[in-house]
Amino acid sequence: MSSILGQAAPQVFACPKCAEMINTSMAQCAYCNAPVDPQWAVWAANAQATIASAFNYANNIMNIARALIVFFVVSFIPFLGFTGLAVLVMLVALPIMILLWLSKYQWGLQGIDKNHEDLKESRRRIMRASIIWGAIFLLRVVVEIIAFFVMT
Repeated sequence: MSSILGQAAPQVFACPKCAEMINTSMAQCAYCNAPVDPQWAVWAANAQATIASAFNYANNIMNIARALIVFFVVSFIPFLGFTGLAVLVMLVALPIMILLWLSKYQWGLQGIDKNHEDLKESRRRIMRASIIWGAIFLLRVVVEIIAFFVMT
């Protein structure tokens, strides 16, 4: 990251000794006075940014899964035909987003502790979104089959 003047903006990371959040411009921790290696601080800050990005992306995916539930239920209300299209779009987009998250933040992470609490919570959100997607997909298939038999 860089600031307006072209200098690198400080990034935050957890102190290796006390786990308090400090930034890369510090030579020592403000909380426990532990010395901070500048190269390690940059690596740790980048890892922290990656973990935060994984968490935010998983949170967005979970929000889309919740919206899928709402649109699926609303699609049964007459005269709201656009919601059926929204459900179909989300049924296609959600697994793609989940696979992209998995490839980037689950399978593609190297050198970052995959047992970090935020990554664990991210995986739980991805799993819940996958379950929601599967349930809505199956319900949509069942509804289509029932509609086919009722119409014929």
